[in-house]
Amino acid sequence: MQRANDVIVVGAGPVGLTLATALVARGVSVTMIEAGAALSTDWRASTFHPPTLEMLEEFGIVGEMLERGLIADKYQVRDRSRGLIAEFDLRELGSDTKYPFRLQFEQYKYSQILLRNLSDHPLFTIQWSERVSSVAEISDGVQVASVAADGTEVTRVAQYVIGADGAKSAVRRSLGLELEGHTYPVRFLILSSSYPFEKRFPDLALVNYIWDPVEPVMLLRIPDVWRVMFSVSDDVSDDMLADRAAIQQRLKTLIGDEGPAEVPVSSVQYYSVHQRVAARFRVGRVLLAGDAGHINSPVGGLGMNSGIHDAMQIAPAVVAAISDGDDEALTQVAAHRRQVALDTVRAITDRNTREMTEKDDDVRRANALALQSLASDPAKRHKWLLQSSMLAAVR
Repeated sequence: MQRANDVIVVGAGPVGLTLATALVARGVSVTMIEAGAALSTDWRASTFHPPTLEMLEEFGIVGEMLERGLIADKYQVRDRSRGLIAEFDLRELGSDTKYPFRLQFEQYKYSQILLRNLSDHPLFTIQWSERVSSVAEISDGVQVASVAADGTEVTRVAQYVIGADGAKSAVRRSLGLELEGHTYPVRFLILSSSYPFEKRFPDLALVNYIWDPVEPVMLLRIPDVWRVMFSVSDDVSDDMLADRAAIQQRLKTLIGDEGPAEVPVSSVQYYSVHQRVAARFRVGRVLLAGDAGHINSPVGGLGMNSGIHDAMQIAPAVVAAISDGDDEALTQVAAHRRQVALDTVRAITDRNTREMTEKDDDVRRANALALQSLASDPAKRHKWLLQSSMLAAVR
């Protein structure tokens, strides 16, 4: 049996690496266990909201992120048939935050920065290609059993274990917890393209939510390419989702006749869309953070941000529990983060998703009028911006 000094973090994604960074900065040793052989470079989240950037200032990395990312100070809500519905200017939050914008910066690049800074830290160790098989509390801590790539069984003990190992979390399953909620009757097809969508749609923002009763679209600019996210009925097969001709037809329907004979596509991904939250974020000395504890629709860009917020609030509570033996703060943080996942993240992303995918034309018109009315009222618009930017949830 190998013994880890203080904390085992399972999962080397953005949430796990945020946890490790915050913990070692406070003098706590961390052993990280990652099932993959290296950091994932799959495109997933790409939006960093203002309060997340505020929290990350303590790591000294925000300057690099701003330099390498794109500042999106506006976002738009559009209708595929009627055009622009409303535009929201985050610069109105200038009196509320020093970061009145969204930063478009891929999560894998964020993870690379954190891992680079952790790699030589004496309190940090990472084990690659190791899958956690069980987590169990024992008299002097938590025992974690895992299996290495060569089949070797490894057992470690830590004072606390934090599962940040995603929606299929081995830590959460070992605790007997499920993600409770629902799955939408749609899937998202995500394409990367160098096509200049800004030339097709006048005054296009870097972040756009496009309503449609058949195939709603999110159109997001990241540093290198545009990301086009189609909401597709869940009865469309994987083969059809990945079919080149079908992809081209979707893009041409979005762009119109003036588009090229073939729209460039550099990557294709697709996945189901969920709204689910674990019944508990803490069981004894084991905690859940990020997608291990809550998954949500990506409409609004709240998922990764809320996971980072989990990490930044859990870390100091773990440190306090280790240093003075009082873990009441951990109980409070776990309960608070679960409530945020329910009351804020789930509520906002569910509203956004339902508005984007609404099929009834009368309801769509009513939703558009309500959003336009809100956008034209300074007080209501400011409250909306505080909520959508996540500032309201962390203040």
